[in-house]
Amino acid sequence: MKAQGMNAIRRICEDLGLPAGDRYTQDWAYELPEEFRSEAYFDKYIAAYRTLGYGDAEKRLLMQLALDVANDLVTKDAMHGHRAWERLAQLARGECVLHRDQIQYWTLPGEPEEDAFSLTPLARSLWKELYGDVE
Repeated sequence: MKAQGMNAIRRICEDLGLPAGDRYTQDWAYELPEEFRSEAYFDKYIAAYRTLGYGDAEKRLLMQLALDVANDLVTKDAMHGHRAWERLAQLARGECVLHRDQIQYWTLPGEPEEDAFSLTPLARSLWKELYGDVE
């Protein structure tokens, strides 16, 4: 991982009390223990994104965390997850250039919805709103 990415992880970990992983950690955001993938932490990720004055690297990391947790929330309870998604989508709309590739990842272009993430239909709708047809 690039130094900028490592610095962003360190800062987010320090600010939000997340475990930093170790030298064997490859996909830090996806390897966090379950307690950091909860609705309470989703709220912390959204609040941090909005208020702490982070740069692009930290914002991308917080968006990555929030997208992954939002997918879990949508899977567990669609209505509740949709409310979480709307909060996240509002952030993405405000920084649509910064998060374009992250949103695209969740759209799973070319894949049928039945083989996609729970979040994919929502990501596709946002993609269409911001960028046009899903690729």
